[in-house]
Amino acid sequence: MIIDQSEIDALLSQATGLAEEASDLLTPTEAPAAVAEAPPPPVNLPGDPEVKRILRLTVPVVVQLATRQMAIAAVRDLSVGAIIEFEKSLEEPLDLLVNNRLIGHGQCVKVGENFGLRVTKVTSRAQRIRSLG
Repeated sequence: MIIDQSEIDALLSQATGLAEEASDLLTPTEAPAAVAEAPPPPVNLPGDPEVKRILRLTVPVVVQLATRQMAIAAVRDLSVGAIIEFEKSLEEPLDLLVNNRLIGHGQCVKVGENFGLRVTKVTSRAQRIRSLG
């Protein structure tokens, strides 16, 4: 199934609204004890078909070591064995990008014969949803 960008934007906008509604329902509000509150309106929760549709979307997940700008002439002259130096120390965390948007940081780990990322910091759920749009 192919979904165009406008449909993704509409679904994410709806998901952001749903997340805000759900967080409002979970946040306690102060009301006088004598006043009876009306039950909150129904909220589309994770069982909703639209939310399920959003959660099935796949997005690129990238761990970024560092970035650097280079002149085109320097890129043209790169060859096998060339070393590109970055202004980032080994101790600094790596950036975690989802859909080319920064959502967290972590440390490189070895998982069997593969590399992995131990996530050490993640933005809030609302910020992550906004960054996807």
